[in-house]
Amino acid sequence: MYEERGETMRAWIGTLFFAGLLAVGGTISGALKEEIEQAKQIMTWGEKTVNATPLASKHAVTLTYKGGTERLYLNGRRDDVSVARFPAHLREAIMTIEDRKFNAHPGYDLGGIARAFINNANESSRQGGSTITQQLARNVYLTHERTYERKVKELLLARALEKQYSKKEIMTAYSNVIFFGHNVYGIQAAAETYFARPLEDLNWNQIAFLLTVPNNPSLYDPLDPSESFYERKDRILTQLRDAGVISRQAYETHHGVKLTATYRQHVVRYPDYMDTVMKEAIRLVRSRYDLDEEAARDYLATNQATIETHLSVARQQQAKQVMTKLPNGLNGGYAELTPNGRIIALVDSEMTQSGEFNRATQAFRQPGSAIKPVLVFAPYIEETGAKLDTILDGRPVCYGTYCPTNSGNRILGDVSFRDTVAYSYNTPALAAFTAIDQEAAYTTADMMFSQWDAKSDNSLASALGGLTQGVSPKELAAAYTPFLNQGVYVSGQTIKQIRFESGAATITPSMTKQAVWSKATVATMREALSAVTTYGTGRYANQIKGPYIGGKTGTTNSHKDMWYVGLTDESITAIWLGADTPRPFPELANRAYPAIVWTEAHR
Repeated sequence: MYEERGETMRAWIGTLFFAGLLAVGGTISGALKEEIEQAKQIMTWGEKTVNATPLASKHAVTLTYKGGTERLYLNGRRDDVSVARFPAHLREAIMTIEDRKFNAHPGYDLGGIARAFINNANESSRQGGSTITQQLARNVYLTHERTYERKVKELLLARALEKQYSKKEIMTAYSNVIFFGHNVYGIQAAAETYFARPLEDLNWNQIAFLLTVPNNPSLYDPLDPSESFYERKDRILTQLRDAGVISRQAYETHHGVKLTATYRQHVVRYPDYMDTVMKEAIRLVRSRYDLDEEAARDYLATNQATIETHLSVARQQQAKQVMTKLPNGLNGGYAELTPNGRIIALVDSEMTQSGEFNRATQAFRQPGSAIKPVLVFAPYIEETGAKLDTILDGRPVCYGTYCPTNSGNRILGDVSFRDTVAYSYNTPALAAFTAIDQEAAYTTADMMFSQWDAKSDNSLASALGGLTQGVSPKELAAAYTPFLNQGVYVSGQTIKQIRFESGAATITPSMTKQAVWSKATVATMREALSAVTTYGTGRYANQIKGPYIGGKTGTTNSHKDMWYVGLTDESITAIWLGADTPRPFPELANRAYPAIVWTEAHR
């Protein structure tokens, strides 16, 4: 193993030797041309890398809504300080502790590098000799593997950084990428997180406390400081005193004085809505600039994005209050849109912080009869000109081996279209479905529902809501937009626009818009959906008064999934209730409990 390490070391030293020859110049024999070309490539590798990926400042992304703002971190808890705002005394302190020759060296210390190469021959020793510029290069461009090759790359990158950036820029960038434990990056974020104050307000004890951490964040835990932690903190104060960075009085005031840091929780209000906003913002940036997800997140953070949203705080808060009071064992998702597709509320019954599962957007469940207005009833009116008093055959019938029944195994005869919708009958609904162009209906559903699978969902069972994967509350609410939007479907959007403090081009998202049904079809469907609330399965919702109230219930086999889609002239709301591990809720289903929840959320 040591022989292999020696060979690797000699190879890299040889490469650097040829690079040195290039700098000297002169006539070199043709036999060395290949080595010289290789040396040229190696010597320019660092500059090409730095030019391709310049140093970037990362910040929290700001999300705005009427009456407030939120901030979300995309790159760990990191909100960089600028060169202009970086305190000079803090710059001096870091230089004293980490790299006293920082202002004099060209980015690397050859003596330190030599020691590191020698130490690498012993697996138990740690690499040393890295300047602040080299550490910056490592943190931004490289991994922390312990190899000779990485050390040489670190040197070349440091050289390139020093050519392209000033010492102040390098020091500031380094201070912004230091890891301070607990997902906190950069000294400004550390000051705000552990001491709840900006950098310029830190005293010298707090500065020494924070600068203790990066040496070994797993050993020097700022939230659980050991005796060795305080010993290192005091050594730092001594170094600063000896270097003349702090006065003797400041040293005597703080040396030996223990202090406690507290973790300032970053609480995001309305995380069920804000998480969806961020996912959509990342998707928009990826699409606009053809980036992968990580690059899109970096774009938002480095360009200091401000995302304007459609959130209605009043609707979000009222819905959340109702959804968090569901009976034990019952979970739910809630999505509310305006007729033109602005998503004004997204609520998960359990979600309390960012990153958790969101049932409003991520729970795809069987919609039951809630899908009938979209897949069956509106297409039936569109193709046949049916009216509310049109008669449908509700008698039992089998379609091959598929023999649908009604709730409670009720046997029907002739049934009006109005009653078919109001009471959510199955057999007359299938009679209507078999009378239309089913492929066209499937195509519409495929446009509206992301999990629609043409191979398995293009079937009669889908007309009654028996899908392979199902739909989310957000998607189902959007599917009803044609009934309030003159027959035009809009997919729904949480974001108005994304602006960038860097001056990058503003992004204004577009929504999928598709005219699917005529105004005459919509008028008939609105009346039918109103009947659901006046005397049908959703009649509890009739307690809400307004120019227009409509809705549709949906329940799956064994009462495992319960739905209600409620409509007013101002909004469409889809509510799913059930258990994450499906189980029956017969009593709640028989009471059309989601319609009760909708009513409470709209009082």
